[in-house]
Amino acid sequence: MTTVYLSNELEEISGLEWVSEDELWAIEDESSVIYVLNPITGEITFSQKFAKNADIEDILTYSGVAYALQSNGDIYQINNPLKETSESTTFKFPLKGKNDFEAIIKSNQESALWIFCKDCQSDKSDKISSVYSFDLEKRNFEPYAKKILKTSDLKQILNEKELKNLRMQPSGIAYHPIEHNYYLLSSSDQWLMILDQQLVPKEFYKLDPAIFKQPEGITFSPNGDLFISNEARGSKPNLLRFPYKPS
Repeated sequence: MTTVYLSNELEEISGLEWVSEDELWAIEDESSVIYVLNPITGEITFSQKFAKNADIEDILTYSGVAYALQSNGDIYQINNPLKETSESTTFKFPLKGKNDFEAIIKSNQESALWIFCKDCQSDKSDKISSVYSFDLEKRNFEPYAKKILKTSDLKQILNEKELKNLRMQPSGIAYHPIEHNYYLLSSSDQWLMILDQQLVPKEFYKLDPAIFKQPEGITFSPNGDLFISNEARGSKPNLLRFPYKPS
C-alpha cells in the first residue's frame, strides 16, 4: 500500500473515478467541481465546475459523459465535462422522503446506472440498502428498487454476532476490470464487500480505522490497482493505492 496526501481543497473528498489509461478524477461533497488528479502524486492538475454547489457524493464516466450523484438521489449528466462549454442536465430522483445516497456505478450487464441507499427513509432499517436503477436509454429512474442488499445476505460469510453489529450503509462502489466483481465500500461502518455481477456478496472485510479514517471514494486502474480516498477527519485527506496481486 502507498499513501499520498491530497490538497486541502479535497478535505471532503467523496468520490473517485479512473478515466482512460492514466487519469484519475475526484469530487468532494461541498461543491460541484470535477478534479483531475495525478494518480501517483495526488496533485490536482485541472478542475472544472459543472453546476451550482451541491452535496455531490460520487462520480462515474461512461461513453465520454460524466454522471455525478447528489446525496438526495439526483443524477447530473455532464457532457464535455472538462471543458468550459460543459453542459449538465439534472434527473430528479422520484421517491419522496429523506434519502441519502453516496454510491453510483454503471451496470456491467445493462444500459443503466445503479445508485445505492446509505440511509433512505423507505428502507426503514440500517440493515438494508435499496439499489435503484436509472435507465440510460429512456433517461429515467425505474419506479421500484432494482435490488435490496441485506445484512442477512452475509449469513454464509459472517457469524451471528458480526451480523448483529453490521450496518448496510454503502459509501462508494467500483467495478474490478479484471476480476469482474463489484467492490462496495462503507465509510460509516468501515467495511469492504465484494459482490458478483448479480450483487450477491462473495467476500467481506472489516477495515482498520487507523488506515481508513473516512473512506468514501473507490476506483480501479485498468491494471487492477485499487484506489481508496479518505476525507480529512481533522488531518489531511489522502489517497491509498493497493497494487493488484492476482490470486
